[in-house]
Amino acid sequence: MDLLHSNGVLIIQHLQRDYRAYQDFLNFMSHVGDPRNIFSFYFPLWFQLNQVVGTKMIWVAVIGDWFNLIFKWILFGHRPYWWVHETMIYPNQSSPCLEQFPITCETGPGSPSGHAMGSSCVWYVMVTAALSYTVRWKEKSAVTLHRLTWSLLWTIFWIIQISVCISRVFIATHFPHQVILGVFAGIVVAEAFEHTPAIQTASLRMYIKTNLFLFIFALGFYLVLKLLDIDLLWSVPKAKKWCANPDWINIDTTPFAGLSAAMPLTVVALVPYCVHTLMRTTDKKCN
Repeated sequence: MDLLHSNGVLIIQHLQRDYRAYQDFLNFMSHVGDPRNIFSFYFPLWFQLNQVVGTKMIWVAVIGDWFNLIFKWILFGHRPYWWVHETMIYPNQSSPCLEQFPITCETGPGSPSGHAMGSSCVWYVMVTAALSYTVRWKEKSAVTLHRLTWSLLWTIFWIIQISVCISRVFIATHFPHQVILGVFAGIVVAEAFEHTPAIQTASLRMYIKTNLFLFIFALGFYLVLKLLDIDLLWSVPKAKKWCANPDWINIDTTPFAGLSAAMPLTVVALVPYCVHTLMRTTDKKCN
């Protein structure tokens, strides 16, 4: 891992040295990839446009965030801004200098990247949803138009994912392998729900059971690790020690904060069911 981390540091130094002119754009892309945007922007927008897509998106977001939480607890991924000071591979205290930014000092473990995973999840759902409307073009012999649209949308997808990944590496909050893992983990979660049509007709009982399972499993796993004397807050002292500015420390990114956030997410996941039930009731009254 030291070889992987040290090579990652070289990439970070290269980005910070040669792409400083793009700092504002990269900081913006880091905000674009924030998983909180799924619940505050992407989900409300798509649920208004297409309830099927909106329902799939909220399921993907909740399950993806849950997996990201579990992975971070078991992978113990270091973050570059503290690793360069903690590692012993650099002789004579000659640790590389990595610049920090106001959004650098996240306090939780770094692998996989939550931003990269959340971004790939939601954009994969959006691209596949948009492409589903172009299937009829193939039936109408508009194959060329379908191929052009396919190429354009997937090009946009990868441009956004690569930009988000580079932004997270540029600010020294993730190593390259952590954002790559996040992107592909998000794609796997999103693709799994492409083949899970049952979520569109899930009953209230299914929603409640699923969300209770996610929360109880995460809580139980957390307690088991605590009983094994594994300190899940191991990354917090490192972040506090090596963050260049104490005001930049983001406590909301700790694993315990992620577990505490799981309950509100389960409530959000009930929105599609409530809306569908209300619509069915309204239709019956109209008839």
